[in-house]
Amino acid sequence: MFNALNGMGGAGQSDPKTTNDANTALAVTFTICSLIGAPVFNIFGHRILVPAALAYVLYVGSYLTASPAFTIATGAILGIGAGFLWTAQAGIMMSYPDEKDKGKAFSIFWMVFNLGATVGAAIPLGNNFSNDGQSSVKIGTYIGFMCIMGFGAFLSLALLPAHKVIRANGSPVSLHKFSNWKREAIEIMHLFRDWKMLCLIPLFAGSNWFYTYQFQVYNGGGYFNLRARSLNNLLYWLCQIIGAGVFGMLLDWSRLGSRRTRAIIGNTLVLAILCASWIGGIFVQRKFTFESVKAEGFVPIDIYSDNYAGYIILYCIFGFVDAIYQGFIYWLLGTMTNDTERAARYGGFYKTIQNAFSAISSQVDAVHTPFMTQLYINFAIEGVGLLLTYIVCFKVSDVTVEQVDNLIDGHNPEVLVGGQIDTLEGGNIEIKYEHEKNYALSEKS
Repeated sequence: MFNALNGMGGAGQSDPKTTNDANTALAVTFTICSLIGAPVFNIFGHRILVPAALAYVLYVGSYLTASPAFTIATGAILGIGAGFLWTAQAGIMMSYPDEKDKGKAFSIFWMVFNLGATVGAAIPLGNNFSNDGQSSVKIGTYIGFMCIMGFGAFLSLALLPAHKVIRANGSPVSLHKFSNWKREAIEIMHLFRDWKMLCLIPLFAGSNWFYTYQFQVYNGGGYFNLRARSLNNLLYWLCQIIGAGVFGMLLDWSRLGSRRTRAIIGNTLVLAILCASWIGGIFVQRKFTFESVKAEGFVPIDIYSDNYAGYIILYCIFGFVDAIYQGFIYWLLGTMTNDTERAARYGGFYKTIQNAFSAISSQVDAVHTPFMTQLYINFAIEGVGLLLTYIVCFKVSDVTVEQVDNLIDGHNPEVLVGGQIDTLEGGNIEIKYEHEKNYALSEKS
């Protein structure tokens, strides 16, 4: 729902400055709370989800007032809730499924996630379809968002604690007792010394940077009227569903080869399609600037304009690329761990970097940086990030072997092989899968 609102450009407001400032405040607190989100989740469990999700309702409600200061303040509060929510989500999505189903797990999550955004985008489109002149949405649009968000927040009460969830192969999702602050602080610091995490920082940095350009410049920069913006928004999220469904299944498709091979193929596909989309964006961006859309006599593009089809196709590709870019990050992180605690920390680190740079991107647009310059910055950050990711892709193993501690039964640390407990005997680990062909791996103890 939040994505649908922001995707309209300026959250449906005629002046996107307040939304840019609110998004900056959100990104700053989101950055901080993503870093501590994993400790909070590992200590308190899924109970943190309800108050975290209700922060979204408060934020949308701020648009019912005429106070920019209140909207910015609720943006900061939302960042706190979002940090906790998204870290918990990462821990769940990356650790609950079997290794062979991690792409599928992302597909299901991202498709449902963007189904909400698509339905949410249909609300303003329906409310504003006959609105071909005004640039702000109706109050009923915001109320609709609040009702749906509130329902979703309380629906999380139906979730079971992680230690009560059993995978299809019979193994428990979590073996941990609740963690503590000292242990979590040490583990978080270790992330900043993990060379893989450091290599992925540019990739993480670009993963939300493009939203500012796509939402506030391309769709919300004044080149389209509200009706066109609303339809663009709907199809953007619809293409996210398609992208997630196709790409998640592709990453799990064993016929493409080993996990390392699939990682390299996946990274290459994301890089190629992303480059094509930004090259297309350059041709469109040449047609308008911040000043030109404010000029007297400028007529925004409408859905009935002769050249509208090309613009919306490019915006659909933007949505498709977003899904496969984010999906590849989650899948790649999922190849590094099957442990719920560690997955939450990886997710928290990812969201920390993502939102630190998102705060910068919002202000880059807020100070009216030339639109074309913003596009080039996007192209550079994401291109470099994907190129550096090849280093990590070449180190992806076919089976994840890791040690876990803080066990609920009080035992000494155990070894997880493909997400299941295995015992080290004589320094060798033999791995057998129930759902796919057998693998054998020797590991020095």
